[in-house]
Amino acid sequence: MPKKLKPIIVFVVAIIGIFLFVDSYFELGVLNSIMQVSDTEAPQINTDNLQTQILLDSDYVIDVTCEDNIDDVCTVEIIGTLDTSTLGENSVTLKATDAAGNVTSYTYNYEIVENYDGSLFIPLGYYDSIDELDGEQLKTTLNTIIRGHTEFPYTSTSTDVWNILREADEDPDNSDNILAFYTGLSIQKDCQDTTYPPDFCEMEAYDETKTVEWNREHIWSKSRGDFSDASELGAHTDAHHLVAAERVMNSTKNNRFFEDCHDGDDTNIVDRGYGNFTCNTWEFEPRDSVKGDVARMIFYMAVRYEDATLDLEVVNDPDEDKLLKLPVYGDIDDLLRWHIQDPVSEKEILRNQVIYTYQGNRNPFIDKPELVELI
Repeated sequence: MPKKLKPIIVFVVAIIGIFLFVDSYFELGVLNSIMQVSDTEAPQINTDNLQTQILLDSDYVIDVTCEDNIDDVCTVEIIGTLDTSTLGENSVTLKATDAAGNVTSYTYNYEIVENYDGSLFIPLGYYDSIDELDGEQLKTTLNTIIRGHTEFPYTSTSTDVWNILREADEDPDNSDNILAFYTGLSIQKDCQDTTYPPDFCEMEAYDETKTVEWNREHIWSKSRGDFSDASELGAHTDAHHLVAAERVMNSTKNNRFFEDCHDGDDTNIVDRGYGNFTCNTWEFEPRDSVKGDVARMIFYMAVRYEDATLDLEVVNDPDEDKLLKLPVYGDIDDLLRWHIQDPVSEKEILRNQVIYTYQGNRNPFIDKPELVELI
């Protein structure tokens, strides 16, 4: 009896094996074939990182990806040559293909420009939703575009605000230094708010040789809206209003409001050096070459932080009590005038792009200065 049982068992095992093989074949082979046959939807090309304008003779690289509804991988082919050597408009074709052979084609139109302007680095379609809007509707739509940015810690062993400012405010003539916002001093990056400043931090400043360090300045002072907790992200660590500033001038600015100290109705005017002044009870006038920068940063903050948690407003004649933590800043009349008198510079444009590469959002008033008047 045991001798007859063995062949039967082998036969049963063989039958089970055949069933498993057939089942596997149909599941993995036929099913996949059916899925591929039914895949008739073409992949989508992601053009978010493409620029509408490219600088003459730059090393611009087309950064584009695609996504497919079924396949994990799809490929993008660039048909044509991107030429940055000649001014004017041009185009290449982007062709995305998935595993089933479905194809999407997209004509990428771009313009080669000689000089920087606020639109140089704007990704395709970034501001499409604001067309023909103005006033509060424009402000609300801009908030939708620029909110939800990637946030970085104030201080960390990983990428933090210090790292961003070292790149965003780098001295274009010396990559080892930053340019201090209010003074224009070129300060070594390693003179970064140290406890024991090294000897190389000695330099000429304020008409004497002294130790000079830089730290992080909130253009919209962190106490004006009470977002001063260093453990919090959001407005406190938003690099679009954070700058590298020489330590003494940063302390002088403190949480003063911005004001034109020379428009005829100011008192207690004090020259703080490098074109900066304080006046009245608690106000600060920055040097001329950064006045427009200040205005556009303040306008950014008022648009970016407008919700139930934090609603920042730009006003005229805010209460000068420095102990109040009201979410207001001013003076709006002076800031509007500064925005016109000190137009967007190449440095601002490059800085905006650096911060965009980290945070994923832009300052609209650098990209499109005309939006200030529309709001």
